[in-house]
Amino acid sequence: MFGRGRKASVEASADADAARGTSQDVDRVGPFDAADAPQDDVHRLDLGALRIPTLRGVQMQFQVEEATGRPVTIIITDGRSAMEVAVFAAPKTTPLWDEVRAEILETLQAVGGAEGEGPFGPELRMRLPTNRPGETIPGRMIGIDGPRWFLRAVVTGPAGQDLSAGPLLDETLRRTVVVRGDEAMPVRDPLPLRLPKEVAESDGEPQETKQGATARPEMPGPGVRISETR
Repeated sequence: MFGRGRKASVEASADADAARGTSQDVDRVGPFDAADAPQDDVHRLDLGALRIPTLRGVQMQFQVEEATGRPVTIIITDGRSAMEVAVFAAPKTTPLWDEVRAEILETLQAVGGAEGEGPFGPELRMRLPTNRPGETIPGRMIGIDGPRWFLRAVVTGPAGQDLSAGPLLDETLRRTVVVRGDEAMPVRDPLPLRLPKEVAESDGEPQETKQGATARPEMPGPGVRISETR
């Protein structure tokens, strides 16, 4: 599914100082629900269910489905590490990350996967397959519960092992806003995304993504094993 899509990327152009905001909301830590989004000066790309901040030194890359033109993969990279972000529908009252984390951990323990504590709370440490047969890379899976949504981030590269190696990726995640919408959706279904107008209206040719070796695990359903998407 991902392999047949066309790819596009957009360079973040906002100044890092401006991205920190100028109001008292600058000290609040997200990701935020749209109803509780900070009133700051951060420029965010509107991707439908996600509004992702543009920080200097960070590039956002999209792989889109040919048939619909919608993003199926969003990768944020600082040039060394990469973070794939996805957002899903969740129950109104029950957090989803504890349940998802336990399911995935059960499948990973035999191959060295483990639970750890990260800047966003409990996370998973794992080895992820690449496009090369038999090759794996270290990665971290972060899960964040919100009101009727669940945000998942998978980090690879140096920051996939070292918690201090991706400060711009952490800052991007902290400043992200989730727009859940009022539509009823099955739990664990992906929330709808769209290309930001900065990419959709571009006259230039889409650029190739540079993070081709990043593994892309799917959001697992109950009892479904995590696997590489092809």
